[in-house]
Amino acid sequence: MRFLIGTTVLISCTTEKKPLDLETPFEKSSGIETATYEEGIDWWQALEEESEYVSVQTTGSTDVGLPLHLVVINSDKNFALEKINESDKLVWLINNGIHPGEPDGIDASMMYAREILSDDFEEKYKDVVILIIPFYNVGGALNRNCCSRANQNGPSSYGFRGNAKNLDLNRDFIKCDSKNAHSFNSLFTTWNPDVYLETHVSNGADYPYTMTFLASQSDKLGQELGTYTRDVLTPALYASMKQKNDEMVPYVNVFGTTPDSGYACFYDSPRYSTGYAALHHSIGLLTETHMLKPFKQRVESTLRFLHSLGEELASRSEEIQTTREKAIAATLESNSFALDWDLDSSRVEQLSFKGYEAYTDTSLITDLPQLYYNSEKPWNKTIPYYARMKPTTSIVPPKYYVLPAAWEAARLLLQANHVEMHLIESDTNLEVVAYEIEEYKTAKNPYEGHYLHHSTSTQKQYWSTKIKAGTYYLIDPNQITKRYIIETLEPMGPDSYFNWNFFDEVLQQKEWFSTYVFDGEAEEILKDSTIKKSFDQMKSNDPTFSYNAFNQLYFIYRNSPHYERERHMIYPVLRVE
Repeated sequence: MRFLIGTTVLISCTTEKKPLDLETPFEKSSGIETATYEEGIDWWQALEEESEYVSVQTTGSTDVGLPLHLVVINSDKNFALEKINESDKLVWLINNGIHPGEPDGIDASMMYAREILSDDFEEKYKDVVILIIPFYNVGGALNRNCCSRANQNGPSSYGFRGNAKNLDLNRDFIKCDSKNAHSFNSLFTTWNPDVYLETHVSNGADYPYTMTFLASQSDKLGQELGTYTRDVLTPALYASMKQKNDEMVPYVNVFGTTPDSGYACFYDSPRYSTGYAALHHSIGLLTETHMLKPFKQRVESTLRFLHSLGEELASRSEEIQTTREKAIAATLESNSFALDWDLDSSRVEQLSFKGYEAYTDTSLITDLPQLYYNSEKPWNKTIPYYARMKPTTSIVPPKYYVLPAAWEAARLLLQANHVEMHLIESDTNLEVVAYEIEEYKTAKNPYEGHYLHHSTSTQKQYWSTKIKAGTYYLIDPNQITKRYIIETLEPMGPDSYFNWNFFDEVLQQKEWFSTYVFDGEAEEILKDSTIKKSFDQMKSNDPTFSYNAFNQLYFIYRNSPHYERERHMIYPVLRVE
């Protein structure tokens, strides 16, 4: 039997609202327990049975082998993407359980959906479509335990941070090592949400606030969306939560120290959800409830935030969509793009902050100094907050990128993000720019299944090259996915495909030489005066070079026709400028 928003009572001639009678596992346990994966999906399917405004769908797979569920809530009772696109409604995507040990949003979203559906939903949310991922990290949600969140105050049991492949899914939005992320990339660019919210629980310092909040870094988000998010939407959310007696502050980006001397915003590069959302001109938001607050208190705070955000989006639907359209237009017109950012310490805000007195004492365990907080000694003062960033690396995009068909992983991810490309179907001569990888550094320890590169620099090489039919794809960056294309295909970007090891094969030289054979030929090669001059300079400038026979021969080899100079250290994605 489907829920009807109201029934006419003839005696009083009024419309009586019938609340949905679906208690959540959280409520049944008096706020001690979070819903298991099975309980959660069963609950959402029961809500679908009760309400004509709800559709529970599956959208792709996850690493554990189970589907990714998506709940669609729409006052028009239309759940097909084509119909929603025709309606000009704002689309709001909520992602829960990316870290299932931080389950506050899982339970809060259930109560939020039930509450709004019981309260004049058709009118209040007539301009908003709500999408909810109940459990993003399905494998982690199934890996139930009591104790992996060492510093967290409840619930009694919860899921695990890593997914079925032990990946942190909030580092996987670009590299997409998980099926979850592949499904999410496709979902995100198909539904094209205007606003994205992800729910978390924080680590770090101690303070009185239950809720802290992070938005896509405004400078990275661009002039139109960044200014709107920073100056309009975010202040409205802070004010709304304060009205609900649940004051919040910017995410307290402090670890191992205290916030009393100030702190900086979080740099959400595209590996993170809000950074990924920014590439698609979506306002990315993230809640971080405080780990030391009781679970019940954290869930209730998350529920209040959902109501606050929902109210703002319902009243600002048109202006957010208009601002987003302007941001997309500005991106398409722009001819300069920042790839990397750093804190702008010259731009500082004064933040009213409530904290606890910190002190250092000798640990009874280690006999060494240890930081502690005294919650019985609160303080309230103004501290510096650094919320602005400045670009450190920028590029001018080419007319086209030319992607070799051999690099299928990159192509499939680009296509999952709705990047348009065309196979070059006839032999073609092109004037191209190839990047020579001049320098890069690699992490010493594994990070999310990779040895991540960073500090990558390149040198341009200008070539005339023949493209054989069927072996390359042509990508015009001037499309709605322009930022995604540029920030993944330009190797200097911190989360470029190159830095995530997609093209590591080009870093290995394939052909070499035997010194006893090549030594004789090296004499002939050094008859070239240019090579001889460079060789002599190396010997005079580097004493170790002068005493290393192999390095001397290798220098000559690198400057000879034998060296694979169009393959080794050459980034395979070409540019047509």
